[in-house]
Amino acid sequence: MERADRLKVLAGGRGEESAAGAAAGALVVEHLGLADALARRHRVPGHDFEDIRQVARMGLVMAAQRYREGAGHGFVQFAVPTISGTIKRYLRDQSWVVRPPRSLQELRLGVKEARGRLVQELGREPSLAELASATGSSAEQVAEARSVEAAMTAAAIEPLDTSADSDGEKTVHALPVIDPGFEQVEERQLVASALEGATDYERRLVRMRFVDEMSQSEIAAALGVSQMQVSRLLRRLLDRMRRKLAA
Repeated sequence: MERADRLKVLAGGRGEESAAGAAAGALVVEHLGLADALARRHRVPGHDFEDIRQVARMGLVMAAQRYREGAGHGFVQFAVPTISGTIKRYLRDQSWVVRPPRSLQELRLGVKEARGRLVQELGREPSLAELASATGSSAEQVAEARSVEAAMTAAAIEPLDTSADSDGEKTVHALPVIDPGFEQVEERQLVASALEGATDYERRLVRMRFVDEMSQSEIAAALGVSQMQVSRLLRRLLDRMRRKLAA
Protein backbone atom coordinates (compact mmCIF):
# COMPACT_ATOMS: atom_id res chain seq x y z
CA MET A 1 0.00 0.00 0.00
CA GLU A 2 2.92 2.37 0.54
CA ARG A 3 3.72 2.58 -3.19
CA ALA A 4 0.04 3.07 -4.01
CA ASP A 5 -0.21 5.88 -1.49
CA ARG A 6 2.88 7.60 -2.87
CA LEU A 7 1.57 7.38 -6.41
CA LYS A 8 -1.78 8.77 -5.38
CA VAL A 9 0.01 11.77 -3.89
CA LEU A 10 1.90 12.21 -7.18
CA ALA A 11 -1.37 12.02 -9.05
CA GLY A 12 -2.74 15.01 -7.17
CA GLY A 13 -4.06 13.86 -3.81
CA ARG A 14 -2.81 15.61 -0.66
CA GLY A 15 -4.22 14.93 2.80
CA GLU A 16 -7.83 13.98 2.15
CA GLU A 17 -7.80 13.27 -1.55
CA SER A 18 -10.42 14.74 -3.81
CA ALA A 19 -12.54 12.34 -5.80
CA ALA A 20 -10.62 13.26 -8.95
CA GLY A 21 -7.27 12.73 -7.22
CA ALA A 22 -8.34 9.35 -5.88
CA ALA A 23 -9.53 8.26 -9.34
CA ALA A 24 -6.25 9.39 -10.92
CA GLY A 25 -4.28 7.55 -8.25
CA ALA A 26 -6.21 4.35 -8.87
CA LEU A 27 -5.52 4.62 -12.61
CA VAL A 28 -1.80 5.09 -11.98
CA VAL A 29 -1.56 2.07 -9.68
CA GLU A 30 -3.61 -0.10 -12.04
CA HIS A 31 -1.54 0.77 -15.13
CA LEU A 32 2.03 0.73 -13.79
CA GLY A 33 2.66 -2.37 -15.90
CA LEU A 34 1.64 -0.47 -19.05
CA ALA A 35 4.13 2.32 -18.32
CA ASP A 36 6.91 -0.21 -17.67
CA ALA A 37 6.10 -2.08 -20.90
CA LEU A 38 6.36 1.16 -22.90
CA ALA A 39 9.63 1.98 -21.15
CA ARG A 40 11.04 -1.39 -22.26
CA ARG A 41 9.94 -0.68 -25.84
CA HIS A 42 11.92 2.59 -25.84
CA ARG A 43 15.07 1.22 -24.17
CA VAL A 44 18.15 2.55 -25.99
CA PRO A 45 21.92 2.14 -25.46
CA GLY A 46 23.50 4.83 -23.35
CA HIS A 47 20.45 5.45 -21.17
CA ASP A 48 19.82 3.83 -17.80
CA PHE A 49 16.60 1.83 -18.11
CA GLU A 50 15.52 2.91 -14.62
CA ASP A 51 15.60 6.55 -15.75
CA ILE A 52 13.42 5.73 -18.76
CA ARG A 53 11.02 3.78 -16.55
CA GLN A 54 10.68 6.70 -14.15
CA VAL A 55 9.99 9.04 -17.08
CA ALA A 56 7.36 6.60 -18.36
CA ARG A 57 5.68 6.50 -14.95
CA MET A 58 5.67 10.27 -14.78
CA GLY A 59 3.96 10.27 -18.18
CA LEU A 60 1.42 7.84 -16.71
CA VAL A 61 0.76 10.23 -13.82
CA MET A 62 0.22 13.11 -16.25
CA ALA A 63 -2.15 11.00 -18.33
CA ALA A 64 -4.13 9.99 -15.24
CA GLN A 65 -4.45 13.61 -14.16
CA ARG A 66 -5.76 14.71 -17.55
CA TYR A 67 -8.03 11.76 -18.31
CA ARG A 68 -11.78 12.28 -18.24
CA GLU A 69 -13.84 9.09 -18.39
CA GLY A 70 -16.27 8.95 -21.25
CA ALA A 71 -14.41 11.53 -23.33
CA GLY A 72 -12.63 9.00 -25.56
CA HIS A 73 -11.96 5.33 -26.26
CA GLY A 74 -10.69 4.47 -22.77
CA PHE A 75 -7.73 5.19 -20.54
CA VAL A 76 -5.20 2.90 -22.26
CA GLN A 77 -5.81 4.53 -25.64
CA PHE A 78 -5.49 7.95 -23.99
CA ALA A 79 -2.42 7.11 -21.91
CA VAL A 80 -0.19 5.33 -24.46
CA PRO A 81 0.44 8.45 -26.65
CA THR A 82 1.05 10.57 -23.54
CA ILE A 83 3.53 8.12 -22.02
CA SER A 84 5.30 7.46 -25.34
CA GLY A 85 5.51 11.18 -26.05
CA THR A 86 6.99 11.87 -22.62
CA ILE A 87 9.65 9.20 -23.15
CA LYS A 88 10.48 10.42 -26.67
CA ARG A 89 10.85 14.02 -25.50
CA TYR A 90 13.15 12.85 -22.71
CA LEU A 91 15.30 10.85 -25.14
CA ARG A 92 15.32 13.73 -27.61
CA ASP A 93 16.48 16.24 -25.02
CA GLN A 94 18.90 13.96 -23.17
CA SER A 95 20.51 11.99 -26.00
CA TRP A 96 22.67 14.65 -27.64
CA VAL A 97 26.44 14.35 -27.20
CA VAL A 98 26.79 17.72 -28.95
CA ARG A 99 23.51 19.61 -28.67
CA PRO A 100 22.42 21.37 -31.90
CA PRO A 101 19.99 24.31 -31.88
CA ARG A 102 16.45 23.44 -30.87
CA SER A 103 15.17 24.39 -34.34
CA LEU A 104 17.39 21.69 -35.87
CA GLN A 105 16.28 19.16 -33.27
CA GLU A 106 12.63 19.84 -34.13
CA LEU A 107 13.29 19.80 -37.88
CA ARG A 108 15.15 16.49 -37.54
CA LEU A 109 12.02 14.93 -35.98
CA GLY A 110 9.84 16.43 -38.71
CA VAL A 111 12.14 15.11 -41.44
CA LYS A 112 12.19 11.67 -39.81
CA GLU A 113 8.40 11.54 -39.71
CA ALA A 114 8.06 12.83 -43.28
CA ARG A 115 10.59 10.29 -44.57
CA GLY A 116 8.64 7.38 -43.06
CA ARG A 117 5.41 8.65 -44.60
CA LEU A 118 6.95 9.30 -48.03
CA VAL A 119 8.66 5.91 -48.16
CA GLN A 120 5.24 4.31 -47.73
CA GLU A 121 3.62 6.55 -50.35
CA LEU A 122 6.40 6.48 -52.96
CA GLY A 123 7.80 3.00 -52.42
CA ARG A 124 11.34 4.39 -52.41
CA GLU A 125 13.63 6.74 -50.53
CA PRO A 126 12.42 10.35 -50.92
CA SER A 127 14.78 12.97 -52.34
CA LEU A 128 15.94 16.02 -50.42
CA ALA A 129 13.60 18.14 -52.51
CA GLU A 130 10.62 15.91 -51.63
CA LEU A 131 11.52 15.97 -47.93
CA ALA A 132 11.92 19.74 -48.12
CA SER A 133 8.48 20.12 -49.71
CA ALA A 134 6.89 17.82 -47.11
CA THR A 135 8.39 19.73 -44.17
CA GLY A 136 8.13 23.24 -45.61
CA SER A 137 11.90 23.71 -45.41
CA SER A 138 14.73 24.18 -47.86
CA ALA A 139 16.81 21.25 -49.14
CA GLU A 140 19.84 22.71 -47.33
CA GLN A 141 17.96 22.80 -44.02
CA VAL A 142 16.80 19.21 -44.49
CA ALA A 143 20.34 18.05 -45.23
CA GLU A 144 21.62 19.83 -42.12
CA ALA A 145 18.82 18.36 -39.97
CA ARG A 146 19.65 14.84 -41.16
CA SER A 147 23.35 15.38 -40.47
CA VAL A 148 22.76 16.15 -36.78
CA GLU A 149 21.93 12.45 -36.23
CA ALA A 150 25.66 11.93 -35.67
CA ALA A 151 25.54 14.32 -32.69
CA MET A 152 23.50 11.74 -30.76
CA THR A 153 26.32 9.20 -30.64
CA ALA A 154 29.88 9.56 -29.41
CA ALA A 155 32.72 7.63 -31.02
CA ALA A 156 35.91 7.04 -29.09
CA ILE A 157 38.91 9.01 -30.39
CA GLU A 158 41.83 6.81 -31.35
CA PRO A 159 44.62 7.19 -28.75
CA LEU A 160 47.40 9.49 -29.92
CA ASP A 161 50.07 7.00 -28.86
CA THR A 162 48.65 4.21 -31.04
CA SER A 163 51.41 2.75 -33.14
CA ALA A 164 50.60 2.63 -36.84
CA ASP A 165 52.31 -0.72 -37.19
CA SER A 166 50.86 -2.35 -34.06
CA ASP A 167 48.70 -4.73 -36.04
CA GLY A 168 48.27 -2.77 -39.21
CA GLU A 169 44.60 -2.30 -38.32
CA LYS A 170 42.57 0.66 -37.14
CA THR A 171 39.31 0.63 -35.25
CA VAL A 172 36.30 1.59 -37.35
CA HIS A 173 33.32 3.21 -35.62
CA ALA A 174 29.90 2.91 -37.22
CA LEU A 175 27.26 5.46 -36.28
CA PRO A 176 23.84 3.77 -36.01
CA VAL A 177 20.81 5.08 -37.87
CA ILE A 178 17.38 3.90 -36.74
CA ASP A 179 14.95 3.30 -39.57
CA PRO A 180 11.52 4.79 -38.73
CA GLY A 181 9.95 1.57 -40.02
CA PHE A 182 11.36 -0.32 -37.03
CA GLU A 183 9.00 1.53 -34.70
CA GLN A 184 6.01 0.53 -36.82
CA VAL A 185 7.17 -3.10 -36.71
CA GLU A 186 7.47 -2.93 -32.92
CA GLU A 187 3.99 -1.43 -32.62
CA ARG A 188 2.50 -4.17 -34.80
CA GLN A 189 4.26 -6.84 -32.77
CA LEU A 190 3.01 -5.26 -29.54
CA VAL A 191 -0.59 -5.31 -30.79
CA ALA A 192 -0.18 -8.84 -32.14
CA SER A 193 1.11 -10.11 -28.80
CA ALA A 194 -1.73 -8.37 -26.96
CA LEU A 195 -4.27 -10.03 -29.31
CA GLU A 196 -2.74 -13.48 -28.96
CA GLY A 197 -5.51 -15.97 -28.19
CA ALA A 198 -8.27 -13.57 -29.32
CA THR A 199 -11.08 -15.01 -31.40
CA ASP A 200 -11.84 -13.90 -34.95
CA TYR A 201 -14.92 -12.12 -33.58
CA GLU A 202 -12.79 -10.17 -31.09
CA ARG A 203 -10.25 -9.27 -33.75
CA ARG A 204 -13.05 -8.01 -35.96
CA LEU A 205 -14.35 -5.96 -33.05
CA VAL A 206 -10.93 -4.34 -32.50
CA ARG A 207 -10.58 -3.57 -36.22
CA MET A 208 -14.01 -1.97 -36.41
CA ARG A 209 -13.42 0.16 -33.32
CA PHE A 210 -9.80 1.27 -33.71
CA VAL A 211 -8.94 0.81 -37.41
CA ASP A 212 -12.26 1.67 -39.05
CA GLU A 213 -13.00 4.09 -36.14
CA MET A 214 -16.63 3.07 -35.95
CA SER A 215 -18.69 4.19 -32.96
CA GLN A 216 -20.07 1.62 -30.55
CA SER A 217 -23.57 2.21 -31.88
CA GLU A 218 -22.37 1.62 -35.46
CA ILE A 219 -20.61 -1.59 -34.41
CA ALA A 220 -23.74 -2.77 -32.59
CA ALA A 221 -25.82 -2.21 -35.71
CA ALA A 222 -23.31 -4.03 -37.92
CA LEU A 223 -23.05 -7.03 -35.58
CA GLY A 224 -26.72 -7.18 -34.65
CA VAL A 225 -26.15 -6.75 -30.91
CA SER A 226 -26.86 -4.00 -28.40
CA GLN A 227 -24.49 -1.12 -27.75
CA MET A 228 -24.21 -2.27 -24.13
CA GLN A 229 -22.98 -5.68 -25.32
CA VAL A 230 -20.37 -4.01 -27.53
CA SER A 231 -19.22 -1.87 -24.60
CA ARG A 232 -18.87 -4.91 -22.32
CA LEU A 233 -17.04 -6.95 -24.96
CA LEU A 234 -14.60 -4.12 -25.67
CA ARG A 235 -13.97 -3.52 -21.97
CA ARG A 236 -13.20 -7.17 -21.30
CA LEU A 237 -11.00 -7.46 -24.38
CA LEU A 238 -9.02 -4.28 -23.63
CA ASP A 239 -8.52 -5.33 -20.01
CA ARG A 240 -7.14 -8.67 -21.21
CA MET A 241 -4.86 -6.95 -23.75
CA ARG A 242 -3.62 -4.56 -21.06
CA ARG A 243 -2.73 -7.44 -18.77
CA LYS A 244 -0.80 -9.14 -21.58
CA LEU A 245 1.18 -5.94 -22.27
CA ALA A 246 1.98 -5.54 -18.58
CA ALA A 247 3.12 -9.15 -18.13
